Amino acid sequence: MSSDRGIGTVFSDLAGEVAALVRNEIRLAKTEITEKIRSMLVGLVFAAVGVFLMIFALVFVLEAAVGGLMLLGLNFALSSLIVAVVGLLIGGIIVWLGISRLKIGKISESKTAQQFKRDAATVRSQVQAS
Repeated sequence: MSSDRGIGTVFSDLAGEVAALVRNEIRLAKTEITEKIRSMLVGLVFAAVGVFLMIFALVFVLEAAVGGLMLLGLNFALSSLIVAVVGLLIGGIIVWLGISRLKIGKISESKTAQQFKRDAATVRSQVQAS
């Protein structure tokens, strides 16, 4: 910075840089939010598929239990229970995976928020130094 620049010019340049910084931070925040929403949608799809499979599996599991009863000679109720439990466990795991992807971290912990705090501290130190 040259020594012949006035304080008004310095503050004008600083305001322009701060405005550009804020615009860039907003653009970065939008990008992070878009990524989080995309991740949530993937989790929602996993949860929906898991629920569908649990219902679908339950029907076929009960049908398989009937077949198993005929082939193995087991009690109808015991065969149905064993096969239903396995189908429900598999579907439950898929739903759990989907729901775990739906969790959103705090926005204050995002990279953009941390960078914004650092930028604000830099601007404050620049203003105090001027």
